[in-house]
Amino acid sequence: MTDLTAANASSLLLLKAQRSHVVFVLSNANTGQEAAFLDWYQGAYRQAILEFPEVLKVQHYERHDVDITRGQFPPLPFRYLGLYEISIDGAEEATSLIELIASLHCAQSETQLPATWIYYPTSERVGRSPTLLPSLLTLAFANGIPGQEAEFREWYATRHIRHALNISALVSGQCYERTLFQRPGALPATFSTIAVYEQEGTPESIIESFASLPESTFAFPVLDLSKSRFAEAVYRPV
Repeated sequence: MTDLTAANASSLLLLKAQRSHVVFVLSNANTGQEAAFLDWYQGAYRQAILEFPEVLKVQHYERHDVDITRGQFPPLPFRYLGLYEISIDGAEEATSLIELIASLHCAQSETQLPATWIYYPTSERVGRSPTLLPSLLTLAFANGIPGQEAEFREWYATRHIRHALNISALVSGQCYERTLFQRPGALPATFSTIAVYEQEGTPESIIESFASLPESTFAFPVLDLSKSRFAEAVYRPV
């Protein structure tokens, strides 16, 4: 009994170092203040987030200038992306972190109020690690066709996330689902699913792969490709 109790205690301790959710933080610098914003973003702001007890990892990215959708889908109205991996017992426990994020942005003249979206992983991470870390990321912000949301979630997490690796520049992929609890900030979390792909090569190589692969490689039977319901972009590390 003592050994079992010790093993259980050890498992509970491990939970504190294992991700439960990811907070996607989308933000902008004020016009003409990008340099000052980046100094703060990668300095005092980043350190304050890292010191938050439930935060395990902080990654900051900037949206790439190359539009891999070639104008088909408008990008999200934010330049910068933060991915904050956290370990909490339910999305509501992210409230204090989100309040901290909002207050840090409000206190800075160089930045605007961010969007703060909470998601949790719903698929295995498929593929391999990129050769260099941090890598470029391709993010797809997606929704299912209304009335087919359950089919969409299963299709995306078990099939499409794998099919996407036919694009040679993409080396790994994982799906995230929107939590029921949200403190969205500057923009509602309107996408039920976010797919995160680690990438090698250039954004142009993704466009080339799309053009070279047979149309049958990708079928989107339950993906809503309305302009307001889908977005996709490449992000580079800050």
